[in-house]
Amino acid sequence: MNDWKPPPTSLHALVRLLTVIEEFTRLHGRGPYTRELLSQLRSWGYGEGLLSLAWGLGLVERYDDYCNGRSGRVCRFNRLSERGREFLRSYGELLRLLSRQ
Repeated sequence: MNDWKPPPTSLHALVRLLTVIEEFTRLHGRGPYTRELLSQLRSWGYGEGLLSLAWGLGLVERYDDYCNGRSGRVCRFNRLSERGREFLRSYGELLRLLSRQ
C-alpha cells in the first residue's frame, strides 16, 4: 500500500515527549522535572499541553520532590508509566510493520 501517511503531528509530538522522558531518565537516573523536560522539547506552551495530554492518558506519572539536595525548592518530576512504556513499544513495532515492503 503506497498511500500510507505519517501519523498526525500531535501523535508524533506525543511520541517525542515520551521518548525525551525515557532518554533523560536513562542518562540521569531520574525523570526530568517539568522545566527540564520543556527545555529539552524546546516547546513551552504546546509542550505543556502535550504533557497534560500524556498525563491524562496515563502515559506519564508526575510527582513532587526536591529539585536537588542543596536547595529547598520542590519540583514536579515526570516519568513514564508502564502504560507509557508499552505505548512506545507498540508505536515502534507499528512503524516497523508499516515500513516493511
